[in-house]
Amino acid sequence: MNKIVGNQRGAFVVIFAIALLVLLGFVALGIEAGRWYLVRAELSKSVDAASLAGAKNISNPFVVSATQIAEEFGRENFQAGYLGTPGLDSPGTVSFTATKPEPDKIRVTGNVNATATLARLFGVDTIPVAAVGMAQRKEVEIMLILDRSGSMAGSKMTALKNAARGFLDFFADTQNKDKVGLISFSTTAGVNGAPDRALGINFVAPMKAAINSMNADGATNAENAIGMADGTGGFTDQTRVPGDRRIQQFVVFFSDGMPTALTHRFKYNNANYDGVVYGVGSSGRSNCRTSDYPYMSVADVLVRPTGGGNHQGVNPATTGDGKATSGSGTNRTVCTSGGSRYLNTKWNLFETTRVPRAGGGTWPAEQCSIPMGDLVPYFCGKARQMALDNAQALKSKHIKIYAVGLGSESEIDRNYLRNISSDCNNGTCQPIDNFTYRANTAAELLPIFNAIAKDIKLRLVY
Repeated sequence: MNKIVGNQRGAFVVIFAIALLVLLGFVALGIEAGRWYLVRAELSKSVDAASLAGAKNISNPFVVSATQIAEEFGRENFQAGYLGTPGLDSPGTVSFTATKPEPDKIRVTGNVNATATLARLFGVDTIPVAAVGMAQRKEVEIMLILDRSGSMAGSKMTALKNAARGFLDFFADTQNKDKVGLISFSTTAGVNGAPDRALGINFVAPMKAAINSMNADGATNAENAIGMADGTGGFTDQTRVPGDRRIQQFVVFFSDGMPTALTHRFKYNNANYDGVVYGVGSSGRSNCRTSDYPYMSVADVLVRPTGGGNHQGVNPATTGDGKATSGSGTNRTVCTSGGSRYLNTKWNLFETTRVPRAGGGTWPAEQCSIPMGDLVPYFCGKARQMALDNAQALKSKHIKIYAVGLGSESEIDRNYLRNISSDCNNGTCQPIDNFTYRANTAAELLPIFNAIAKDIKLRLVY
């Protein structure tokens, strides 16, 4: 009996030793598996980051190659010897290989050997670990809206052209898919009521030609230009496109001053026309700032219809009912006074809001002649507000707007620029500017346009 019990105790010791060895093996395997999982997780994050970095630089003209950038980025994020992996120049050390399976995609593969510790008891020294990351550069639509008003003459225009051309170079490699267009503006925007260059592919050469042809003259009709971006030749309508499938759309808006003009409908002699009201001012004052109002006279605020033959020069101060200057009964004009100027213009702007009186109240919509001290601030305010309204309409369609101003703080209203840009949306503004820039000098435009191009590229990768 004692021999049997002794044999059983001995058998238990043997069984326990075997079970303990197996248990230790599982513990070792668990520890090693956790280490391998950590290595793979870090390697996976590195290849993801590397592919994103590469994709962001696919069309960057200032780097050697996007694949080289991706591989260098991978090595910086997962260096040789990290997490106990083999050191530099050792067998199994980390390596990254980046390729471009398609012109707009970067694929990064990372390989490394995870070093075993307890698993060596079972003859396992290292475990190969691999991870793959892929990033694609999204297609983009960009509309450049550039100020070519008279104040841009000289070095300002030269610097703007140089900055705009440099901006295009960032997207040269993807111009077979990306779309870029141009709307320049002064008293009117674009060419014959359309963008200088409609949004389209293969844009670099024709866009540079259009930019080179810009000349500085006239007033600043920002609202017309911003509104044109959403019309014929402008952005693709993505109203019914699901969010994850939308083309990313951007506006780069530039101006060296505040709006001084607006485009609207008016009636003259019982006929409707599209007209432009703009302020010229005197002594160089033409920015529609409050301090400019006393310097603007009747002769300085003019109408330039886009059609209508001899109706050039209709004075917007003669704001009657728009009917014929002769006739009887209901067809007879309200304003019957003579004179050398065309009389009795009826602006559609007056249909919904009346011009405020300087001393309080408003002027009737069909007042024959509203004093310039009231009319000029009204038109200037409308020019500003219409530009903001048109910008908000774009932002409501998920179009991002960058706003760039050139000039001193007294010349550029940064708060106004912010409200045009995507830093503000429906009156709510972000505490930090990401879409608003102000250049003190013309020399600062190229770095700003380059920074915007890089920022757009950062937003194009997923």
